[in-house]
Amino acid sequence: MKFQVSKKIDAPDEDIWRIVRDVNGIPKYWHGTRNLTIIGKEGDGIRARVQFAFPGPFNKGEVIINMNEQEREVLMNYVKGPFTGVHKISVRGGEVISYWDVKYKFPFSLIESWNENHFKQGTVHALERIERELMEGRK
Repeated sequence: MKFQVSKKIDAPDEDIWRIVRDVNGIPKYWHGTRNLTIIGKEGDGIRARVQFAFPGPFNKGEVIINMNEQEREVLMNYVKGPFTGVHKISVRGGEVISYWDVKYKFPFSLIESWNENHFKQGTVHALERIERELMEGRK
């Protein structure tokens, strides 16, 4: 599954980046992630355990998160769990770009098209929550 969603936000890149780069804030904006717990360093990044929002025994995984401050990119490499692959979030010119490239494991691979629509919708909502946070902060 590969797709990209972007959203223009009327805020300085520095303000958008402050929210996007906050690893502890991921569950606040990305509701598909119920819980994220940092468990250590992994090279230049951090390794975290993830509990996804859906119920059941397959709702846990691990992710390695790298920040590129200069490029304003967060790279989340999902290495264990119901899917593996990358989610990259970039901030450029007042725009947040979310790019997904993941592969589902069985049994989730059986409903890949449903999952893709669900992930896209969740991504749109996450970017809307980030925008809302920024707009409310201006009031």
